[in-house]
Amino acid sequence: MTSLLSLVRRHQLTAFFSLTIGLTWLAFIPFYLSNGDSIPWFTFGPMVSGFVVAAVSGGWSSVKAILNAMVRWRVRPIWYVVAFGLPFATQLASILINPLFGAGAPAWSNIPALSEMLPIIALYAVFSGPLGEEPGWRGFATPRLLASQPALTGSLILGVIWAIWHFPLGLVGDLSLYSTINVVLAGVVFTWLYQNTGSVLLAIIMHVTHQNSVRFLGKVFTGGDYVQQQWIAVAIWAIIAVAIVVYYGAESFARRRMAALAA
Repeated sequence: MTSLLSLVRRHQLTAFFSLTIGLTWLAFIPFYLSNGDSIPWFTFGPMVSGFVVAAVSGGWSSVKAILNAMVRWRVRPIWYVVAFGLPFATQLASILINPLFGAGAPAWSNIPALSEMLPIIALYAVFSGPLGEEPGWRGFATPRLLASQPALTGSLILGVIWAIWHFPLGLVGDLSLYSTINVVLAGVVFTWLYQNTGSVLLAIIMHVTHQNSVRFLGKVFTGGDYVQQQWIAVAIWAIIAVAIVVYYGAESFARRRMAALAA
């Protein structure tokens, strides 16, 4: 047991990624067997793994660092605008551009009323990834990756693993090539947000906004028009990611490099 704990302490990221994928994919089995009708507990794999490895490798101080980041709300107001507005604006822009490439007119009436969406958004914030994922991806993994890697490299490493983590969704027909690429690109944008705020709370907000912008605004198109619109959205995310690298550089994504939290 002592040698195992020592191994985890020396290889924290490897332990975290292995445990995250192992727990998530194992917990996905009952979800798959229920044909997607059970509670998706597998989405909490990253958070559970982050807290476990943090506790083993750094004790309470490392766990507390993640908890503090989860409630860090005192950031510049512009970052709330980014967390709420950027995913929404990206999805809206892709909708407006889509007819220029031959899609039909958006059916805005397909979007549910706000009173119908809010309870679903609140439920999905807990059980569809944002709360269960971000304490692991951003709270645990990002500061440790960036302690030894440039921001761009670390973001791409995390983005690829984040995309692989989603692979079981293909078994229930909820995975596509454009969404997989979007996850890798989002890895860059989420690192930029975290580097400038140190806040997992803001990452949770951006995750919620991105998911539900696609879920509800995407209803204005169906079939091939919907797929084309999502590819346009991916292209916009790629432009945003490139703009971040060009403006901030590949090293830190911030004008003033933040201290590596919880590292």
